Amino acid sequence: MRIAAVTGGRVVAGSSLIAGDLDIADERIVTIGAGAHPGPSLDARGLVVLPGFIDIHTHGGGGHSFFTSEPERLASYSDWAPAHGVTAYLASFVGDDADATRTMLHSLRRASSPGAACLGFHLEGPFINPGRRGAFPEETLRVPNREEFASYQAAAEGRIRQVTFAPELEGGMELLEEIVRRGAVAAVGHTDATFAEASAAFEAGATHVTHLFNAMRPLHHREGGVLAAALASKATCELIFDTVHVDENVLRLAYRVLGERRTVVVTDNLYLAGAARSEGRFAGGAVSAVGNVAMRGDATIVGSLLPMDGHFRNVIKVLGANLEVAARLCATNAAAVIGEAERGSIEPGKFADLVLLDERFEVVATVCAGRVAYLRPGDERRHSA
Repeated sequence: MRIAAVTGGRVVAGSSLIAGDLDIADERIVTIGAGAHPGPSLDARGLVVLPGFIDIHTHGGGGHSFFTSEPERLASYSDWAPAHGVTAYLASFVGDDADATRTMLHSLRRASSPGAACLGFHLEGPFINPGRRGAFPEETLRVPNREEFASYQAAAEGRIRQVTFAPELEGGMELLEEIVRRGAVAAVGHTDATFAEASAAFEAGATHVTHLFNAMRPLHHREGGVLAAALASKATCELIFDTVHVDENVLRLAYRVLGERRTVVVTDNLYLAGAARSEGRFAGGAVSAVGNVAMRGDATIVGSLLPMDGHFRNVIKVLGANLEVAARLCATNAAAVIGEAERGSIEPGKFADLVLLDERFEVVATVCAGRVAYLRPGDERRHSA
């Protein structure tokens, strides 16, 4: 359902919360304020209108996994995600056989859907430290190899937007150079780097950190490791806000250091997130749902099962953040990390990617590029032709 306006809501526009309407044309926001509203509209009275959430670290959800060479699987996820306020995402993959990875990337490179936009890919493996691999099978990991990554980027036709790597491994710094040269974000993660090794990576062009605190050398008062280096750098840092991956008190502490411009909320969801089933497989192993996370039999946390709207609510609850800050952490900063200048905030000229929330911060409607991709059952009256 294409719309020409969102009317009567309170709009989060940058650092301001204003009462006003949005005019939309050709998939983009035209004006913020009072407009003529020719055509179908969405009634946002009693609701708050925010930029649609952007998840740059997710492995799937709603029963839909990205570990496939079938573009339809990504399309199915794109149809599911708007129910949780997500309007754009990076499809994240772990390591696999090199040929299989190239085949998968090539097959999925042009996947599209009228729902949430797939902005490209995030390679979370295979160039990570085996000692900090988390749930990833050790046999799928390899030492950093710039030629191998170049072949992946070629297969994906340049759509790899982020690569997680361990800079301390042999060839890690050379890989960093290749990642940056080929236009992707170099993200330090799944790493046992010392403070010096991690600092060298940030100085050489790494600008992001994958799920801070998780799958990395812990902070020690005599060796700060990657944690201290990341916090002391200018890098943006992912935080999983399910309050299981990282304790609430630690989330607050990290935010006090990072601030609202360097904190990026991600879900690290598995395909079981929001799905009816509670058991499945991930990276070759069996996993089970335990509250908001999926776990292996050895008590390893494999991924989060809390969709992005739940993370948004936790940001407000845990940090005491206002709507403007929460929107920045769940949308604006993610867009900035990957250089997505036409998304992530409500401004004239940008894509009309919007999420409408009620007083409990539950998703009522989601608009993807000017199209109503989700409308909560019982709220159909809000859409007028």
